Amino acid sequence: MNRLCVTGLGIILLMVILGLLAPLIAKNPYKTDLKDRLEPPSLKHPFGTDQLGRDLFSRVLWGARTSLFVALTISLISMSLGCIIGAVSGYFGGIIDDIIGRIIDVFLAIPELVFNIALVGIFCAAYGVSTWNVILAVVITNWVSYARITRGIVLSLKEREFVLCAKAIGAGEWYILLRHVIPNSIGPIVVLATLNMGNVIMTIASLGFLGLGIQPPTPEWGQMINAGKDYITTAPWLTFFPGLFIALSVLGFNLLGEGLRDVLERRSFIE
Repeated sequence: MNRLCVTGLGIILLMVILGLLAPLIAKNPYKTDLKDRLEPPSLKHPFGTDQLGRDLFSRVLWGARTSLFVALTISLISMSLGCIIGAVSGYFGGIIDDIIGRIIDVFLAIPELVFNIALVGIFCAAYGVSTWNVILAVVITNWVSYARITRGIVLSLKEREFVLCAKAIGAGEWYILLRHVIPNSIGPIVVLATLNMGNVIMTIASLGFLGLGIQPPTPEWGQMINAGKDYITTAPWLTFFPGLFIALSVLGFNLLGEGLRDVLERRSFIE
């Protein structure tokens, strides 16, 4: 069994389990107690307390629920949208491929984080502050990588024998695309999705740090680092523990993605 996969999966499962068990093993993340503000880590408060006396251990664990749920939602929507667009572009070609290709080029020419910041600002001004603003903004920029990879895979698959055989027996184009082409491109897309989860988590944390992501009092790692930056010399635990969980989550998904890629490449080589 691939060690990278096992290590990455172990880290991810740890994050997920801690998030799921937060209601059972953590205190109320919203409860303030100014008498205990900026307390260092102790048995009572394993990660210390923040500037409002809230238990940081509880907020970090509840932040795992928030960050991982939002990242997973973004990845699933982006993957579904990007795969469909990329598959249609690569399989049908022609003017459809040209139009989609130019759209992808435009998105790739704009720095992703800058685009996300602009989109979140626009959505907040138009629809008010909401977690769905963050999800929608990141999805709009995140689908492009899936579309580009899927397009390349479909271009190589559509000339394979099984596709030609399906055409020969009279199968329709959409049936072939949905039944044969897309299922055979799942492997590389799953690897991309796994690696991309780390990038999405970093993007969510970056927006939260800038004050444009998930808004207080909802616990979110980037927002916690932003709140703790003014106390970095007197209470470094305010930034250390949220940053540690961000780093571990990104590391877990990257290791899992690298391990899956190694496994798929080795299998392809053997075949």
